[in-house]
Amino acid sequence: MPPVRAPGWPCELLAGAVSRRDLVKTAAFATSLAAAGLGFEGILAARKAPAYAPGTAIHFLLLGGFSPPGDVEILRQGTEWGKQNNVRVKIEQINFNDIPARAAAAMESKQGPDIIQFFHNWQNQYADALVDVTDICTALESKYGGYIDYAKAHATLDGRFTGVPHTIVPHLYVARRSYLEAAGTQHWPKTWEELRREGKKWKSAGHPIGQTVGHTAGDAVVFAYSYLWSFGAAERDEKGRVIIGSKQTLEALKFFKALWDDAMDPAGPGWDDVSNNRAFLSGAISATTNAASIYLTASNQVILDERRQPLVNDILHVPHPAGPAGVVHYHYSQQLGIPKYSKNVEAAKDLIRWLMEENQLATYLRRAQAYHAAALKVYMKDPMWDMFPALKPYRDHLLEGRHLGWKGPADARAARVVQDYVLIDMLANVATGKMSPEESLKWGETRLKMIYRG
Repeated sequence: MPPVRAPGWPCELLAGAVSRRDLVKTAAFATSLAAAGLGFEGILAARKAPAYAPGTAIHFLLLGGFSPPGDVEILRQGTEWGKQNNVRVKIEQINFNDIPARAAAAMESKQGPDIIQFFHNWQNQYADALVDVTDICTALESKYGGYIDYAKAHATLDGRFTGVPHTIVPHLYVARRSYLEAAGTQHWPKTWEELRREGKKWKSAGHPIGQTVGHTAGDAVVFAYSYLWSFGAAERDEKGRVIIGSKQTLEALKFFKALWDDAMDPAGPGWDDVSNNRAFLSGAISATTNAASIYLTASNQVILDERRQPLVNDILHVPHPAGPAGVVHYHYSQQLGIPKYSKNVEAAKDLIRWLMEENQLATYLRRAQAYHAAALKVYMKDPMWDMFPALKPYRDHLLEGRHLGWKGPADARAARVVQDYVLIDMLANVATGKMSPEESLKWGETRLKMIYRG
C-alpha cells in the first residue's frame, strides 16, 4: 500500500483552501473551454433574463446531506438565477431514499416539484409524464464533449432524453490503512478471493468489512450490481431475454455466502446509506463500498483516529476486486427531469440550462469537494481532481461503469428492478441464510421474469 504522501492535515479539503497553482489550473481549464466556444460569452448570454410572467416560481427537489458545502452552493445558485430572472426558486433537499416516493406521488397527483433529481434511471418509469429535454441535452453534449456512456444510457429512452444528465456519484472501496497493515495485509486485495482471505483476518481482529445489503438506494445497489457483474452475471441479454438464472450468477451467490460469513459484518442487511459511514468513522469496520462522503466527513469534522491523528490520513480509496469477468464498477448517475404537469416548463428548462453551464457546474462540483463527478466528459480534466488528490481514484475508475439493465437497455423495467431491490435481495437472502444460493437464484429469476414480461 502506498505511504501517506503528506503528513498532517489535508489542507486541500478545508473550505476555501485553494492554492495559487489550483487557481492557475482552473483559469487554464476555463481558457480551454473558451477557446472551444464554451466559456464566458456563453455565460454572459445565459445571464440575459428572459421574460417570465409575474409570480413565476420553480420548485426543485433533489438530494441533500452527503456534501453539505455542495448543498449550500446549489442553494446559492438557485437564489442567484432567481434574482436575475425575477423568479422565485425553492430548492428542497431531502433524504436519498425519500425521493422515489415523492416522485411517484407527484406523478400520480400531477402536482409537485417543477424539477426532480432522479437517481439511477428511475425517471424512465415516468417517461410519458416527463418533458422531452433532448434539445437541452444535445446542445450540452455538443458543447462539452459528450456524455459518459452509462450516464447517457440512464437519461434516455426510445431515442429521447427523459432527464438531463446532471452528475455521477462514483463509488469505490474505502479502507482503513492501519487496520489492514495490523492484520498483515500487504496490499489491497485484487480479487474477491483475496478479499475473503484478507477480510477474514480483519474480522478476526475486530474490524470486519461493512456492507449494506438492505433496501437503501445507494451503497447496496452499487455493491450488488458491481459484484454480480464482475462474475459475468446479467439481468438480460442483448435480445431482452432474462438470463439471471445463469451459472455465473449461481457462482457469485455461492461465493458471496462464504465472503459474508468469513469477512463481513452481520449487521449489514439492516443498514442504510448512512450506517456504513458511521461504522467506518467510529472504527467499527475496516472497509466498505462508498462514495467520497466518508473522507469528506472525516476531513470537514476534523475526526481523529484512535492514535489522535487525522483519520483522513488513514483512509484508502481503492477499486472493487476482480471477479471471473474482471473489475466492474457501478456508479450511479443523477438526472434532472421536468414533469409535464409543471406550469413553468420553460423557466425550469432555462434554470437547468444555466446550472449546467461551466461557470455554475464547475463551481458546484468543486464546492461539493469532488463528491460528485460530472456526466459530461470534459470534466474528467477539471482541476477539481488536483484540488482533491486523495479522491482522484474516483475519477480514475469513473469510466469502468455500466448502465442498469446491462446487457439490455436501461429502460423502465430495469428501473423497476433496481427500485424493487431484486438483485440486492438475492444477496441478502444468501447472507442471512433465508435461502440457499440455488433458492435465491430461482427466486430472483422468477421476480425478474415477472417484471420484464409484465
